[in-house]
Amino acid sequence: MRYVDNQPPSKSEKGKNAIGSYFIPRTTSGAQPSLKGVLQSKEVIWRAYRSISKWMIVSGLPFNAANDPCFQEMFDAVCNLGADFKAPTMHMLRGALLDSWVDEVHDLVESYRNVWKHTGCTIMADGWTDRCRRTLINFFVYCPKGTVFLKSVDASHASKTAYLLYQLFKDIVLFVGPENVVQFVTNNATNNVAAGRLLEAEFPKIFWSPCAAHCINLMFQDIGKLKEVDEAVAHASKITKYVYNHCYPLYLMRKFTGGKEILRPAPTLFATNFIALQSILAQKDALRAMVTSRDWTNSANSKDDKAKRFVEQVLNSRFWKECTDIVKITEPLVWLLHLVDSEEKPSMGYLYQAFYKAREEMVKRFQRKKKKVEPYLKILDSRWDSQLRRNLHAAGYWLNPGCHFNCEEFEKHELTTSSLFRCY
Repeated sequence: MRYVDNQPPSKSEKGKNAIGSYFIPRTTSGAQPSLKGVLQSKEVIWRAYRSISKWMIVSGLPFNAANDPCFQEMFDAVCNLGADFKAPTMHMLRGALLDSWVDEVHDLVESYRNVWKHTGCTIMADGWTDRCRRTLINFFVYCPKGTVFLKSVDASHASKTAYLLYQLFKDIVLFVGPENVVQFVTNNATNNVAAGRLLEAEFPKIFWSPCAAHCINLMFQDIGKLKEVDEAVAHASKITKYVYNHCYPLYLMRKFTGGKEILRPAPTLFATNFIALQSILAQKDALRAMVTSRDWTNSANSKDDKAKRFVEQVLNSRFWKECTDIVKITEPLVWLLHLVDSEEKPSMGYLYQAFYKAREEMVKRFQRKKKKVEPYLKILDSRWDSQLRRNLHAAGYWLNPGCHFNCEEFEKHELTTSSLFRCY
């Protein structure tokens, strides 16, 4: 059946073609190829490949788009229609075809609503500023079936007061259905915290929670203000800045590290600074071997004052010792951030246990230098008690079957039982 106009097929017409879904396309991996396909010469196949690659190059499409399952699916559908098939026009693509996909996405979101009713859901608010300096707030809804984007609100026209955010959050909750919402997650800015409290007062069965990844990032921010950490990050930044601002040192660094890069500290992403310290510490021997090699000493780059300061910085044993201690202390916290910021599995049932495990690991690593780790633990405990220690997280720990297998550890957190009851 050919559709020469811009109108999509009706539901009855779709039903007629439903039998095709029972047969594997000939281009599917493992399917038996057609006689015509087997007899095609290599030149004809190569010409087809070139036509596809030409279209991608001219259109500026990334080549990894060919890894998308829809790529082969498109050719399966085209091959089934024969040689006289004509590609859809631009007007069809942006008209009826686009509308059909919008309808399908709408139907998909509606199907999620049934899951929200049975399991409950979490609403997530993510505020950001675009290139035009507009303040946008994106809203997502998470449930066991998956996460859907709900809407984006332009909040540039008004001051972000707690009451304004509360009204905005309330509208989203009413749209999803208060009886379906278990948790509302935002970052822990002061206005969001106040709006969350107003939301909990309006809907007693809904829990407001701060974003765990944001809270842990703020822990890194506080740790970064410690004198020895600030000095170590600044020192590492000088080393990486010199290397990446000069061609020959960068070439030489890649030669000695086997092509591995060194992450550079970022001014706003606080956790990145500690990941950067891990990265530069891993290349300690390579960097020291580089600045003492003949390739470096015989080069013209090693003669100027900046290069000499760079060599002193790389050979500074005090920096490497401090860097080792900081990485050793913060490594469990970096692991915790990876856990809560991962998309592999929900972290609600693991956050409570993971935090205490990370804290215990930090203490264990510095049993003989307790004074060294005390400022770090103080920062962790302060943020945990004031922001992340929520009844819902404790309830998630109690309800996680994996946490019950270790009886000794579970007995340490008996108070989670009372937190579980408070959630009902």
